[in-house]
Amino acid sequence: MRRGADSRSRRRDSLHALVLLVLLTVLPAAGTAAPPPQAFVRTAEEGQALLFERLGECYAVTPAHVLGGELFASLTGGHSRRPQGDGDLLQTFGYDLAVLHVSGALARFCGGSPAIVTGLEDRLATSDRGVLASVNADGSITRRRVTLSDVDLLYLRVRPEQNRDQLFKGLSGSLLLVGDRPAGILMAVDADTGEGRVLRYDRALETLRPFFDAARSAARTAPPPTATAAGPAPEVVSWNAPPLDADHRAANLVDGKQTVWYAGTASFPVEVVLALPGDKAAVVQSVRLIGRGVTPVERLPRDFEILVSSRGDGHWLPVATGSYIRTEKEKTVRFAPVRVRRLMLRIYSNWGDPEAVGLAGIVVPVVR
Repeated sequence: MRRGADSRSRRRDSLHALVLLVLLTVLPAAGTAAPPPQAFVRTAEEGQALLFERLGECYAVTPAHVLGGELFASLTGGHSRRPQGDGDLLQTFGYDLAVLHVSGALARFCGGSPAIVTGLEDRLATSDRGVLASVNADGSITRRRVTLSDVDLLYLRVRPEQNRDQLFKGLSGSLLLVGDRPAGILMAVDADTGEGRVLRYDRALETLRPFFDAARSAARTAPPPTATAAGPAPEVVSWNAPPLDADHRAANLVDGKQTVWYAGTASFPVEVVLALPGDKAAVVQSVRLIGRGVTPVERLPRDFEILVSSRGDGHWLPVATGSYIRTEKEKTVRFAPVRVRRLMLRIYSNWGDPEAVGLAGIVVPVVR
């Protein structure tokens, strides 16, 4: 009887050991940095950014030279939904790094706080191959296979493995992965050799850590929410076309000021989504579109559609279509009363301007 019990005990111990081995093999070590979400950056130049969170706010890390002295950037997330975001420069750091505050739909796709980097030295010592991940303008992700040609305490040098993996200007900020874990940030591409210079991931996070570790700094630098004397206004939460520049962003539509929103017209329809204030759906039966201040008038919307969502989960119900006449300073669109948590303006065309479409404001009266 004793011999059978010992046999069962040995089998149980062997099973526990096997389970532990599988877990240690499959799960990453505690504190190991996971790849952060990435975004395509459009500003003075095109580039890439990594997304991190601090105190509930989203921040983008990108090479400072991508900004080219600009204080604003448009961002597109590497996600099937192609979330858009506005980036406002907060601070620049050594090693050509910059941090931007991210607002808009992209902020909901942000990563966690920068984690402690462990095991990078071992990975660099045992592997000479990696993958350079970057986000395209349409939100798709491209992975280029590269070979590590040089490793030192600050920088790595990489070269493409095949012709289809060529590196070029516009990839600055791409994430280098070695062993499927972050290893560095691409900072420059040598036009003569085609090699890339990569800032080591551990050095980059060491440089940025004072910003992400300083709670007061992050809270102080985050832009305060907009308030209006008339009470809480709707919030612009997402859009699918980047603004022309920092002065004409989508948030201008609800700021209650004499500002204008202009979005590029590379592809229609152009969409803007507003979230109504409060935790519950509100009854809405009209929307006022304000075109006063849009110049030239050819930038005004022509054909448009209003859609609503009562649950705020992407299930859209069309409630009205119409045309905005160029001579109208504003237009009120009426429809049957409906419960709304989010409202979308979908613009199908403008009056002929090849560069932009725009409005000065969107007002959503709530039925009391």
